Amino acid sequence: MNFLIQIILPYILLYKYLALFVITFLSSIFLPVPAGSLLIATSAFASQGYFSFFPLVLIVILANVLGDNICYWLARLYGTKILSFFGFRKILKSPKTEMVEKRIREKPGFIIFISRFDVITSLIVNLIAGISKVSVKKFMLFEAIGVIIETCFYAGLGYLFGDSWQAINNLIGNFSIILFLALALLLFLFWKRVLRGFRKR
Repeated sequence: MNFLIQIILPYILLYKYLALFVITFLSSIFLPVPAGSLLIATSAFASQGYFSFFPLVLIVILANVLGDNICYWLARLYGTKILSFFGFRKILKSPKTEMVEKRIREKPGFIIFISRFDVITSLIVNLIAGISKVSVKKFMLFEAIGVIIETCFYAGLGYLFGDSWQAINNLIGNFSIILFLALALLLFLFWKRVLRGFRKR
């Protein structure tokens, strides 16, 4: 993903806050851009006076929240119709799928929160939450908390380490792989528990 940063970063340095908002917004809807790495890089430039740190953080939070909620609402309104159109109607209407959706609706908090730290996982969870019709209030609450903490975490690292942001970014990249694997394991255990509960009924 580092090659994407090298392509995108010059545009952010040229168009500054506007480019940062647009790219962050698109990454939260459908564009698999490593938003955390991008934020570390731009925050490093903020430590050198090229950006103002607090407006940068605020813009990233707003772009993420707006994009995540649009993705959620698109999935909530049209996700089932689109998947049914592509032949997934039977799977969506199966008792097992309905049981999974019910469990996700009841306890979505941790999955929504922790998924904010990885762009691919975040996109997938936004779609699942929308299709499962997770409570709007719950989604917005845990999504906003996750985005604020995630943004402050990455921005703080970039600003604190400044010139060493590339080394920190590589370290975070390794952490992201571990996080993704941990999330995959958690999702596997979650599905296993759901299916076990379904068999007992």
